[in-house]
Amino acid sequence: MCFSATASFTAAAVLAGVGAATLVQKPKPKDLAFAAIPAIFAVHQAIEGAVWLSLNGGNAPPNALVVAYLLIAQVLWPAYIPLSVIAMEPKRRRRPALWILLAAGLFVSGALAIILAQHHYTVTAVSDGLRYATDLEFERRLLELYLLAVVAPLLLSRHRYVVAFGAVTLVGAIVTVMAFYFAAASVWCFFSGLASVLVYLHVRRSRRNNGVCEASTKIEAA
Repeated sequence: MCFSATASFTAAAVLAGVGAATLVQKPKPKDLAFAAIPAIFAVHQAIEGAVWLSLNGGNAPPNALVVAYLLIAQVLWPAYIPLSVIAMEPKRRRRPALWILLAAGLFVSGALAIILAQHHYTVTAVSDGLRYATDLEFERRLLELYLLAVVAPLLLSRHRYVVAFGAVTLVGAIVTVMAFYFAAASVWCFFSGLASVLVYLHVRRSRRNNGVCEASTKIEAA
């Protein structure tokens, strides 16, 4: 993240705890992909902590670490987020928009995967931030479509904590672009990771509502 290896590893530890607390609730199958988000962010922050350690030691980070970080940040999220929301939204009236956003996300993921495979990325510490950069200008032109694919599905959800996660993620993106553009990928992923505590709240609420429905069904059957 934009602070230090300590910040990244601390965030990873917190998110690992949130991820474990989320998954231990045994989320319903339709919620499972969404419930895994904090755990994925935990791994992501741990990878960046390792990148920081390499830079602090005066060495270039291993390419495998850089690729792993960017695979999650740039390739995974644009497709994963729409898919996870589609799984939670059975109502047909929301699905056409979500499928369109998924198509946009798949395009972004595919384009960024090709860029990642064909171009070399460098990582530098700039003003206490990590800047992941390549020589290809086209990558920057995907930013708006990337944000649309990642944020819009969350805002279209009928679940309050999912919408809240989307709203916080959007605010984080705006602040990051305005104040930390030099390290946008790093800073935005950090704050989005911390915001994923809302995923835990969604899964907990979903399980409680399911428990209430099951209890009501048993009472009616009796």
